[in-house]
Amino acid sequence: MSVRTSIQGVYRDLRPIQRRIADYLLALDFAGLNAPIDEYARRIGTSIASISRFCSRIGYGSFQELKIGLSREMQAPDETVLPIFAADDDPQLSIRKVFAEAVANLQATEAAVSFHSIIAVAERIGRADRLYFLGLGGSGGVGELAEVMFSGLGFNAKALSDPYSMLLAAGHVRRNHLVFGLSHSGNTREVLEAARAAKARGAFTVGITNYPRSPLAELVHTALITSCHEHRVHFARSNSMAVQLTLIRALYILVASRISPEVLHEVNRIEQAVNQSLRLKTKKGPKIPTKE
Repeated sequence: MSVRTSIQGVYRDLRPIQRRIADYLLALDFAGLNAPIDEYARRIGTSIASISRFCSRIGYGSFQELKIGLSREMQAPDETVLPIFAADDDPQLSIRKVFAEAVANLQATEAAVSFHSIIAVAERIGRADRLYFLGLGGSGGVGELAEVMFSGLGFNAKALSDPYSMLLAAGHVRRNHLVFGLSHSGNTREVLEAARAAKARGAFTVGITNYPRSPLAELVHTALITSCHEHRVHFARSNSMAVQLTLIRALYILVASRISPEVLHEVNRIEQAVNQSLRLKTKKGPKIPTKE
């Protein structure tokens, strides 16, 4: 049952303040979706507790979960996310559909994900002695890119996609280590087992998944929830990779903006050395801006 249907189903039985919350949510557009719960309370003229109780009333465990549901409903399948394949499509239309679906999933995730959680995770990365990125398949590929990105900033980062290696590493983590579990479904057994073992050892765990009630989201300390509209499993997987990588890049930018000028100087020096070694023609690329 959709969020709006759930609200409409109980609307006549709501108290005045609950109706005010319901009216606001029913009239909400996509642009106004991404705001913290305290901002919603201010706009509606109620309390955070009242909004939380309203979420429970219509069957949602948290306000974040309700927002994710709304964002998915706002992606109208017949307007925003078109079927990828159709017999009468010309090649240009097929290309446009691929881009439209990718854009829609990124916009939905931007509207639904907690910016506060992203910022908090970035701060933890800055304090961590070691980073692990655990994932299989496409999520494992995202983890490998994350390893490259954060290693470039001088962090001790490691991506693992082999189940045995994940469990072995999880058995040696410490409290000052940060472990990411990447799984679109949030139900990948190998990732879950490794994340659970790392959490038991005292490491801070972060999950990146599409489902707020998935085992991974419920296991980790902080879950970053994507919002990918699904048509078929293999399409959802490719979409989730792009969205997962966007969240990783957001974390990277936040962390890079906070590291010291000395580290930034070293990052740029290494980047120049890599360019000179691996590229046939050396061109000056954009540097990470240093702090004055």
